[in-house]
Amino acid sequence: MNKRIILTFIVLLCLTAVVFAGQSSNFTSSPEATSSGGGNASSSNFSSNTSVGSVSGGNLVSASFSALSGFLSMLVGADITAPTITTVKIDSQTVVNNDYVKKDGTLTAVVQDGTGVSIESSAMIIDSSTTYFKNLTSPSTYDASTGNLTYVLNLSTGTHTIVISAVDYNNNTSTYTRTVRVDTGDPAAAMAYIYPNPFNPLNGPAKIAYQLNRDSDVTLYMFNEINQLVWKRVYLSGVNGGKSGYNEISWDGNTDFGDLAGNGPYFLRIVSGGKMIGKIKIAVLK
Repeated sequence: MNKRIILTFIVLLCLTAVVFAGQSSNFTSSPEATSSGGGNASSSNFSSNTSVGSVSGGNLVSASFSALSGFLSMLVGADITAPTITTVKIDSQTVVNNDYVKKDGTLTAVVQDGTGVSIESSAMIIDSSTTYFKNLTSPSTYDASTGNLTYVLNLSTGTHTIVISAVDYNNNTSTYTRTVRVDTGDPAAAMAYIYPNPFNPLNGPAKIAYQLNRDSDVTLYMFNEINQLVWKRVYLSGVNGGKSGYNEISWDGNTDFGDLAGNGPYFLRIVSGGKMIGKIKIAVLK
């Protein structure tokens, strides 16, 4: 927005300058009133003044408009569009802020720009460490023809900031930033919830969501209010339901007995390694 305001202001200044130049040249080009005792001398002077005035003034106006035309063309053609950074994933999974990731996960993204992405200025920034696209070494790569970026992480346990900084050849810049966590300790589940809750299975399935600190074998158990097991699902390490980061599972409201869950409270247990690592209370209300 600031660039557009500045460019508009410059154009207005140029238009004002050209109008003034045009008015000044019109005044200069007006024939000079002369009087002389000799007709030939008077005619000669008048012709000379008219010629000089019209040519000089005309050139000035023409040159001014020509310069303005070229300047406006430059402004119209100016690139003020920043590169795009899309389809950012780690291990094929869209990343949300404060998500858990593998310490050696693979980040992929598409970084593109109409005038070209500068590999000298664009970079991957992990915390305070910067690696420019031109310095990426396999298996980390950037393909300028397709915009495909691949970057293999090497993270320690803890919280990290990942930044993709994309710069085009006109210095337009865009950035993508995510905070991620690495935890190689015992399996743990965070931010476990179900939505909608209360849940009416007649309106469609509910989503069970949770974050795992690392890849783990996970079993989901659902009990009714009298502690009967009515639903169970097993997810292997590394797949949806058992992968590090955000996991989302659908439940259509049917029990493993083949009937629709009745109204009342239900209790979901998230278990890994023989330990309960998360729990959710669900209300079914039809």
